[in-house]
Amino acid sequence: IIASETLDFYGEPLDGVQIMGMLESRNLDFETVIVTSVNEGILPAGKSNNSFIPFDLKTEFRLPTYKEKDAVYTYHFYRLLQRAKKVYLLYNTQPDVLEGGEKSRFISQLLTDENIQTSISQVVASPLIPGKDISLEAICKDPDILKKFKEKAQVGFSPTSLTSYIRNPIEFYKKVILKIKEPVHVEETIAANTFGTIIHNTMEDLYHPFIGKLISPEALKSILPTIPKLVKVQFEKEYPTVELNAGKNLIAFEVITRYIENYLRYEIKEAQSHEIKILGLEEKIAMQLSVPGIPFPVTLKGAIDRIDSYDGTIRIIDYKTGNAKLADVEIQDWNEVISEPKKSKAFQLLCYALLYSDKYHKSDLQAAVVPFKNLGAGLLTFSTKDIPGSKSKNKTISEQTLNLFKEQICALLADMYSLEVPFVAKEV
Repeated sequence: IIASETLDFYGEPLDGVQIMGMLESRNLDFETVIVTSVNEGILPAGKSNNSFIPFDLKTEFRLPTYKEKDAVYTYHFYRLLQRAKKVYLLYNTQPDVLEGGEKSRFISQLLTDENIQTSISQVVASPLIPGKDISLEAICKDPDILKKFKEKAQVGFSPTSLTSYIRNPIEFYKKVILKIKEPVHVEETIAANTFGTIIHNTMEDLYHPFIGKLISPEALKSILPTIPKLVKVQFEKEYPTVELNAGKNLIAFEVITRYIENYLRYEIKEAQSHEIKILGLEEKIAMQLSVPGIPFPVTLKGAIDRIDSYDGTIRIIDYKTGNAKLADVEIQDWNEVISEPKKSKAFQLLCYALLYSDKYHKSDLQAAVVPFKNLGAGLLTFSTKDIPGSKSKNKTISEQTLNLFKEQICALLADMYSLEVPFVAKEV
């Protein structure tokens, strides 16, 4: 209702500024003319009026259409300019703001008229925006915060929670230290985290019979047809009342099924030329870290998606349903591990390798990401290299590698506990 209201202007007809519509200017001449909103779609309006009568039907029965209306406005526009000494045509250059974005064809026509080129000047007017110092949100630590940190340290930090601190310390403070949870929403379509949960649970069900056994291509081929059924079971656990017959959930179901089938076909090829033995699935491991500057042990914990033996080499596998590329799991500068969010996947792989090594007292491991979205290039194996861009990479996580990472993670935890280092939001 408010949008349909109009505002009438009243003024002295023989003095001062006259505000009127285009049709009200008929048979009137002015020395100075200011026309506002000279944008395409406003002047002329074009095909902007909705009508129940189709355009072809109007044309057939000679009813007035938007073309006749545009012709009337075109005539009055040029007639208004005919005797004016100064003409100001204003139009909005910002798209999708007050119908703006494109100048009217009338202006384009005037700009191509050779007879008036010398008397046309174009000015871009923009408001002066004063500079403003942007101060990032910062929260200083106090004894109460350190107490909450200690409570969390006793329960255990997961690799995901630590990478959230690297990404944005303020978000870490709110979600991990203060335990502020995201609002609970009723999911009618599958969310990103639920998407990952279904894949993880399906992969666990799929490979559980093979724990402690070598995987043969024939065995993998035999379970390939069971994938849709297992995915459906996991879907029904997450969404008991949702139908998978149509809509976005059906698409998600098909995508998850395709992801897992693609991985199984990839592993069938691998099993033909390599010995692969499943050692563990979704194994929960925790360890105690003694951090310089922190007067109590800090627990690091995590659940490793899959542990296997690949031609005799212990391999840590982490499933990723989001975007992942090889550069995400390559380390050249160790400082990047705890400072660059883009290295979060490498950080998580190293955390899992450290946990496994601490429990089983083994090193010389490998760790890799399964990139379900782009599995064509195979697994993304963690590696270190001395020179950026070098093809020479070391894919073995040795005891030396774990010690270097341990130094970095201790430095990160000490930074998190230090009273002198506030929680500061990072620019995204």
